[in-house]
Amino acid sequence: MGKYTHEEEVFTTKKALGCANEDLKLLGIEHTLLNINLPAMMREEPKEDSISFCCQGREYWFDKKAVEEADAVLKNAWSYGISATAILLNSPRLFGSNQEEALLRKVIHPDFDWEDPEAFISAFSMDTEDGRRYYEAFVEFLSCRYMRDDARYGRITGFIVSNEVDAQRVWGNAGKKTVEEYTREYTKALHLTWEASHRYWEHAQVFLSLDHFWCGVYEPDKPLQSYRGRDIVDLVLQYGKELGDFGWGIAYHPYPEDLRYPDFYNDRIPTFYFDTKEITFKNMEVLHAYLGQEKFLYQGKRRPIVLSEQGFNSREDAFTEQQGAAGYVLAYRKMKRLPGILWMTHHAYLDNPKEFGLHLGIRERNEDGTPGRKRPIYEAMGDMGTEREEARVAWARNFIGEALYQQLEAPVVYECEEDRSKEAEFGN
Repeated sequence: MGKYTHEEEVFTTKKALGCANEDLKLLGIEHTLLNINLPAMMREEPKEDSISFCCQGREYWFDKKAVEEADAVLKNAWSYGISATAILLNSPRLFGSNQEEALLRKVIHPDFDWEDPEAFISAFSMDTEDGRRYYEAFVEFLSCRYMRDDARYGRITGFIVSNEVDAQRVWGNAGKKTVEEYTREYTKALHLTWEASHRYWEHAQVFLSLDHFWCGVYEPDKPLQSYRGRDIVDLVLQYGKELGDFGWGIAYHPYPEDLRYPDFYNDRIPTFYFDTKEITFKNMEVLHAYLGQEKFLYQGKRRPIVLSEQGFNSREDAFTEQQGAAGYVLAYRKMKRLPGILWMTHHAYLDNPKEFGLHLGIRERNEDGTPGRKRPIYEAMGDMGTEREEARVAWARNFIGEALYQQLEAPVVYECEEDRSKEAEFGN
C-alpha cells in the first residue's frame, strides 16, 4: 500500500493524445503522455535553484526549471481532468539533456555506443550501483510529486520505461548484447520502477516499450542490437518471475508496416497468427490474444496494454489525409473491442520537423511552432466516443470498402498456421 490512496483511472472512450491546450477538451481526450529525460531533470551537483529529494537515505538534486516545465504540462492537463503516463528516457544529448558530464558518467549505460550518431537514447544502467541509485531516485521523485492525492502538480498514473527497446541500438542503447543479456537488465529496470512507484501509489502502472516488429526485427543485420518483440515479452515474463513477479504491461507502437503510408488496412506483412512478423493496427488483436494466455496473467488478471505511439502520415495530399482519418476510425473501433487495451494515443499532435520527413500531426505546425490547419483526422478523432461516432463509422466503412472494413473490425486470431503439407501429393 502506497502513501497515496486515490482510485485508479476509469476510461470511457480510451482516447489519448500528447497535447497541452484546449484541444484536449474539444477532442474528448482522456489521457496524455509526457517524455521525461533523466539527464534533463536530475543534477549531480546542486545549484542555487535545485530541488532536493531524499531517496533511500541519500540526497539527490533536480533541475528546478525542468521540473517546473513538467509541472506546467501536467497541471494544464489536470485542469481538464486528464492524467498522464510518463515515458522515462535516458538520453545523453537529446530531449533537453543538460549534458552534465558528472551525471552522465553515473547514469548512462557503461556500454553505450557514443560513436553511433543514431544512438539517441541510452539504456538505464541496472548493473552499476550509481545507475540503480539515480534511476530509483528519479522514479521516486516523479511518483512522489505527480501521484499525490491532491494532484497539486498534475497527475501521472504510470511509467513507460525507455522507448522501443527491441530496437535498442537507436532507442535504448547498451552496446552489443544478446537478447537475453539485454532483457535481463531491462527487466531489472521495470521491476525497480514498479517497486519505487508502488511505495507511493498502489495502482501505478509500468510498461515495457516495443515498436511494431513482433517476430521480425528492425535491423536483421544487427542481431546483438535488434530483437524480436515477442522474445522480449517472453523473456520479461521469465525474468520477472525470477524477481518475484510484478504487474508489468506493454506499451506497443502498431504503426502501419511502412510509416509513410497511412492505409494500414492494406498492409501485407501482418498476419493473424502468433508468429506474425509485425503487429500493426491491422492485426492488433494478435498482441491482445498473445498476452491473454494464462501464463501471462498477473494475479489472475490480464496485463494491461496501451498503444502509446503510432500515427497516420500525411503525404501532403487530400487522399492520404482521408486515409488517415478513416484509418483512425477503424483502429479506434478495433481497439474498443479489446478489453485489455486501456487507451490509444495518436502520434503526434503537431508535425515534428525532425521526424524523418513524416507528417504525423493531426494538425500542421505553423512556422512559429503554434498549431496550424486541422487535418481530417482531427474531426474523426473528435467524433469517436460521441453521438457522431456511428455516422463517422459509416463514412469510414464506405471509404475503406465494406468488405475489407468488416473483415478487419473483429478478425479471428490463431496461435499457429495449420500444417497442410500432407494434403497434396505430387508424384510418388
